[in-house]
Amino acid sequence: MKQYKSRLFLLLILLSCSPLVKAQDAENSAVFNPLLDDITQRIPPLQDLIDSAVIHSPLLKEAQALIDQNRYKVITQKREWMRNFYIDANISNFYYDGLTTNKTNLGDINKVLTTQNINNALGGLSLRLPMDYFWDRGNRIKTAKKEVEKSIAAKDNQKLELRKSIILQYNQLIITQKVLKIANDNQISMQLQRDMGEKEFLNGQMTLYELASISEMNRRAVTDFEQARIEFYNAYMILQEIVGIKFNVINKIE
Repeated sequence: MKQYKSRLFLLLILLSCSPLVKAQDAENSAVFNPLLDDITQRIPPLQDLIDSAVIHSPLLKEAQALIDQNRYKVITQKREWMRNFYIDANISNFYYDGLTTNKTNLGDINKVLTTQNINNALGGLSLRLPMDYFWDRGNRIKTAKKEVEKSIAAKDNQKLELRKSIILQYNQLIITQKVLKIANDNQISMQLQRDMGEKEFLNGQMTLYELASISEMNRRAVTDFEQARIEFYNAYMILQEIVGIKFNVINKIE
């Protein structure tokens, strides 16, 4: 047991002092390495993300369209009285043909054919108001206005929920990166322990049972790292989708 503790102590010293490559190193400052860099320094600030999401959110656009629609309904209710006015018009054109027979003093008969064209145009304006119009018009207008207020409140609530989701997802991205870094450190530590254990096993300084135990812990560390890597990548992609912009910081996590 003392020998095993001494190996762990030596391993901790190696981890703290040796220039181990924890992950794929950044070749230049333009490359983001989620295992070494801080994601919050490479994406827009939280408030900018919220503002972008408000602009690009399909739900908020739909809510604004509903507000505009309800405002048009208020205008329609105010103009509803015009539907009770009626304009009537009638245009007619008549042709009259007439044959007139005249007899002169000499006994001659003269026939005269006459044609007459008569155009008539009639117009009228009428108003018919139902009795409930005078009593209920105000209520209908107030109801339409309340629909506008209701749709505005619904949009404000959706905006609040959107802000909450962005804050949660932003913090989730930060947490998942921290977990990813821890998982990577643990993976490196267990890899070193396994390598040292294999050497000690070959030298007869470690039993097969101890080597198998270290190998199992190493497999768990690798699995935990892969899980943390996927969770970080998912958090990154989901935040992009919510805010409606592409950060273009990472394409994949090695």
